[in-house]
Amino acid sequence: MGKHAQAGVQSVENGLDLMLLVAHNRRPMKLTDLADKAGIAPSKAHRYLVSFMRRGFIAQDPETGLYGLGSVALEFSLSCLATIEPISLATQEATRLCAAIGHTVAISVWGTFGPTVVRWEQPNRPVMVNVGLGSVFPLYRSATGRVFAAFMDQAALDVYQESAASLDRRESNRETVDQVRKRGLARAEGDFMDGMSAFAAPVFDDRGRLALAMTALDYKTNFDHRWNGTVAKALRESATAVSAALGYRDQG
Repeated sequence: MGKHAQAGVQSVENGLDLMLLVAHNRRPMKLTDLADKAGIAPSKAHRYLVSFMRRGFIAQDPETGLYGLGSVALEFSLSCLATIEPISLATQEATRLCAAIGHTVAISVWGTFGPTVVRWEQPNRPVMVNVGLGSVFPLYRSATGRVFAAFMDQAALDVYQESAASLDRRESNRETVDQVRKRGLARAEGDFMDGMSAFAAPVFDDRGRLALAMTALDYKTNFDHRWNGTVAKALRESATAVSAALGYRDQG
């Protein structure tokens, strides 16, 4: 006798399907478009959305009326990612590094839309920028992005470039992907964020695959831009330590 399907709550499943539509769409959506894609009446879709908004999973722009993911949905997804061992290990090291160098340290992984920030450690003097948890760095116009461009699996990059439909590659600055590979480090000076500087380093797993990127950033006036300076050296050592903890052994 075959296994019987377990009984569930159909209304819950319908509501989650609706939220997944919002999550998978890169831009906020109209109520009518959501209802159409979900195959339900707009009035029914609206009731689901109201419930999700009350709990923070969905947010509605008060000016446009469009629906997007809310803060709780982001927190939920980041909490899931945090259970992954590389992020846990990197978070401990990022906290230590942040205190040691006095700069913001970000941890980014490869997400649906590219290099995505999953941890953001701030010093006593935090930087005030429109970047934080859940932010996506451009692939070629940021130090973090160039680390992924240099060390990420090419098949994943090909899929990203086909779907992104951006001018990111053509807008890249004077630092090339080949230079990042040779140095094992990427540097940005106002490339993506005006007035900001950053170094980014790769972290590899036991199979030599890029697991995540660690980035140190701050205002240009407070940052040591030298390749052999204190920030670059400390970041490189931290990334190397996390890679070693994940079982990576450099064969070079």
